[in-house]
Amino acid sequence: MSMTDKEQRDLRAYCAFLLKEYGFQLTPTDPVMPALYIIHREMEHNSSSNRELAQQVRKAAEKIKPQVFHFNVAGEAWKFQLGAAVKWLVGGLIILLFLGLAAGYWSTTSKVKQANAIMEAHGYMHQLMEQVKKDESGYYYVDFTSAMGNTKADSTERFKKFQILNAKTVRVYLGKGGNPK
Repeated sequence: MSMTDKEQRDLRAYCAFLLKEYGFQLTPTDPVMPALYIIHREMEHNSSSNRELAQQVRKAAEKIKPQVFHFNVAGEAWKFQLGAAVKWLVGGLIILLFLGLAAGYWSTTSKVKQANAIMEAHGYMHQLMEQVKKDESGYYYVDFTSAMGNTKADSTERFKKFQILNAKTVRVYLGKGGNPK
């Protein structure tokens, strides 16, 4: 394969570069020189494309670079930090105020719901207290009659003493008192 005049001049210039830069004396007719020159040329091309790519990355990074503050007078940096601290303090106080108001509102509505439940249950408790009786030994009790189709007595497990009188009635002892009914 023959080389053009320009390629031969470039090859001789490369040989002179190797001699001057590294002290290697190679002739342009050496069989290794064309391959070595091609490798050198490709490396230069890669290096230049890498520089261009690095320049593009640098330009893009400058566009997204955060704002830089320059403080020229003594005390400016301290005031800047104080302003940032006040901003965070005010933001935190607003969040805490909001959380406090939400907790207060929840507490109030929860107590109102509890009071409504007590008021609704008061009528039932009053009717239940009217059903309390006293046996011969002075114990108070209430007779519960089961609803149709419900024969479970597990709802009475929380009471300490109870007695099943028949299939539909359970007697729950509430405690001993002094006044007979």
